[in-house]
Amino acid sequence: MRIDIESLRVFMAVVEEGSIATASRALHLVASAASKRISDLEKDAGSALFYRHSRGVLPTPAGDALYGHARQIFEQFRQIDTLLSEYSGGIRGHVRLSVTYTAMVHYLPDDLRRFTSEHPELKIELVEKPSDVVVRMVENGVVDFGICAMPDPSLRLTCLPYRVDRLFLVVPVGHPYASRESIGFEETLDHDYVGMQEGASIHTLCTRAAEAANRRLKLRIQVTNFEAVRNMVAAGLGIGVLPEVGIPAHERSRLVSVPLAEPWSDRHLNIVCRELENMPAPARMMVEQLTQSNTPKQLLQS
Repeated sequence: MRIDIESLRVFMAVVEEGSIATASRALHLVASAASKRISDLEKDAGSALFYRHSRGVLPTPAGDALYGHARQIFEQFRQIDTLLSEYSGGIRGHVRLSVTYTAMVHYLPDDLRRFTSEHPELKIELVEKPSDVVVRMVENGVVDFGICAMPDPSLRLTCLPYRVDRLFLVVPVGHPYASRESIGFEETLDHDYVGMQEGASIHTLCTRAAEAANRRLKLRIQVTNFEAVRNMVAAGLGIGVLPEVGIPAHERSRLVSVPLAEPWSDRHLNIVCRELENMPAPARMMVEQLTQSNTPKQLLQS
């Protein structure tokens, strides 16, 4: 089966307009020419692509399937056009990465400032996602690399140390745990928790630790960012677990952070990619600079 781009363009317009006549006018074609292209497509496909009725047309299941693929093809053409226009305008490469909230807010701004000052010709596409989504995006080739915590060791991904941040129990001022110098996680499991969304590495760590103790994490509220955790804990709605960078000094008037006496409380953030040697040169340059930006204090035990 051979399909030309112009026929696909006509097909998509007919699906979107619900009428061959309306699509023809939008494309500045005579209706008979558009109709012939649709007929030729159906002949090549060996299947009807539209249901015809008095008010226009509707795609058949085969038509729906073709439309989905056609949209992807034209989106790729749009991306190619954008890429080439950027090259002509001075852009000389792209880096696509997906990172967790912690990396996005607390670590990357300074690192990216340094990188972009040295490589102003590169365009960076950056999205913030939970750790599990970051891993999937790297696996599927949606991004060049990601930054997340503790990817599944069974995954065939390259992991490079980026940062280590310590996790603390966060409680409101006046809470029975507020005077403790440190605390074991299992001891806290009788209390309600304000937790991060599923897929976030902190959620995964806490859930696994509770399961290891044959207990259940009593999640009263789940939120998507550290500020929400702090506000909910300060309101007395539960206790929480946050990294040190997620507990700013100005919160000390209403919150107390207690070190967790657990081996997993040093949370390792990793740069994850499929194959470093096969990564596009701009992305590889960024990874090399990000790994070089670590200090002994930041790397801790990594």
